[in-house]
Amino acid sequence: MISLLLSLPLVAVTPPAFVPFTPSSQGALGPLMVEPLDPLNAERIQVESFDPEARAQYLAGTMPRLWRGALSTKNAPRSVSAELNINRMVAIGQNLDIFGMLTLAGQAVPIQANINTKSDQMAMLLLGDKLPVGLEAGGEFQGLEMLKLSSWEGSRLTSAGAILELLPVLTSTSAPAVRGLW
Repeated sequence: MISLLLSLPLVAVTPPAFVPFTPSSQGALGPLMVEPLDPLNAERIQVESFDPEARAQYLAGTMPRLWRGALSTKNAPRSVSAELNINRMVAIGQNLDIFGMLTLAGQAVPIQANINTKSDQMAMLLLGDKLPVGLEAGGEFQGLEMLKLSSWEGSRLTSAGAILELLPVLTSTSAPAVRGLW
């Protein structure tokens, strides 16, 4: 082994090339050198004025409690009627926690839904054992427009998809018109 090492030619190692450093001029601003922000220059400061926690509180008191629409599944040739009755709404931070009953094709199922009031994303779980119109336990409705439009995500890859479209039913809370006697 030693003879093998002695028979190898010696290679001269050259030092790495050296590039001299030249500092930039004082007036140029690089990516790490940023001019200081003047706190009194309000035009340059952008502040987000949207408060998702206040919106959650507002929606908990003003959101309609009755929603109607239709559920269209990929297996069924036509859509079935859908109605959502909200029993309880609680604002938790920027989320809105909803409890109620979803009636699909005449069969009522308890639900729990969470709505993120900053992004309007919704996740709705069906809590019943026997789910209507071919929906399977373990799945959920996911929506990007609160309760208006959501899609069914089943628990298995082979689960049939569905689309739930709901619109609020606005109830008139105004006083009846007053008729004069003469």
